Amino acid sequence: MIKRILIIRPDKIGDLILTLPMATVIKDTMPDAHVSFLVREYTAPLASLCTDIDQVVLYDRNWSLRKTISLIRSVKPDAIFVFGHKLKLTVASFIARVPIRVGRAYFWFSFLYNKKIYEHRKNPERNEAEYNVRMLKAIGINAEITPFPKLDKNKLPKNLLPFSDYIVFHVPTGGSAPQWSEDHFVELAKMIATKYNSSIVLTGLPSENTNLLQVAERMKHNAIDVHINTESNLLGLASILASAKFVISGSTGPGHIAAALGVPVIGLFPGVISLSKERWGFRGSQAINLSPLFLPKQECPQCNDCICINEITDEQVGDAMKNLNTY
Repeated sequence: MIKRILIIRPDKIGDLILTLPMATVIKDTMPDAHVSFLVREYTAPLASLCTDIDQVVLYDRNWSLRKTISLIRSVKPDAIFVFGHKLKLTVASFIARVPIRVGRAYFWFSFLYNKKIYEHRKNPERNEAEYNVRMLKAIGINAEITPFPKLDKNKLPKNLLPFSDYIVFHVPTGGSAPQWSEDHFVELAKMIATKYNSSIVLTGLPSENTNLLQVAERMKHNAIDVHINTESNLLGLASILASAKFVISGSTGPGHIAAALGVPVIGLFPGVISLSKERWGFRGSQAINLSPLFLPKQECPQCNDCICINEITDEQVGDAMKNLNTY
């Protein structure tokens, strides 16, 4: 009988967020099951906001195999789910003698799993969250619907911004996907300032502050009230997102956080299949994911030099705002 389940997700923010529905489905189907998530220290605060997770287990990729085995044994899982190319963790789960080991069948070390998933993810037939929930079939859970990721706003620290009426632009994507141009964000800020009279908050990492300052200066030249926040930790950022009137973001972690918090969010995605909104779109009751209406090159959507994201127009974003009835 399966009582304790360990989900391996020491990956980026978006990967973690789109795996949270697994915990929800497990709890709905097996209310007494103990669900643990193994994550990086960086993303652990987000996992702690999910009420369907019983235990957050910290993992460092630099740990030895011996220490990794000890960590897995300490959780005492009856079943373990491994995502992606995680050789050390897969070997550790095998040596730790976890009774049920679930992973994809297409790695050279997949023989170490005793429950293999024969499903390719190269084509955007499903969102990542749906692919993840389908893995639960390995332990007899067949979910007809994939729920939205859920993060509890009530567990967040107080928003420290000294104003309340604002829209968040998350301009950078950290290299995870092509970025909507700064020109587009500046023009969108003009439209928002004209129609809604809201402040703009630009979010990012400290290393992105210089570029965001340049974007902010361009906006200020158009009499837009703009602020930059690059110093908040992950929970501080989540608090800013949770209080926003609206979040507009490329395909990166903060957009996923906003959607999981139930904030109105517009996602900007390229046409290339592996990065598309169908595959990686934000999932939430107030999320709209946009992609180009027209592809600029004959070889799209398989173009290696992906530029199509800039075919998403300011008008598309404006229409999405109207559809979400934010104002």
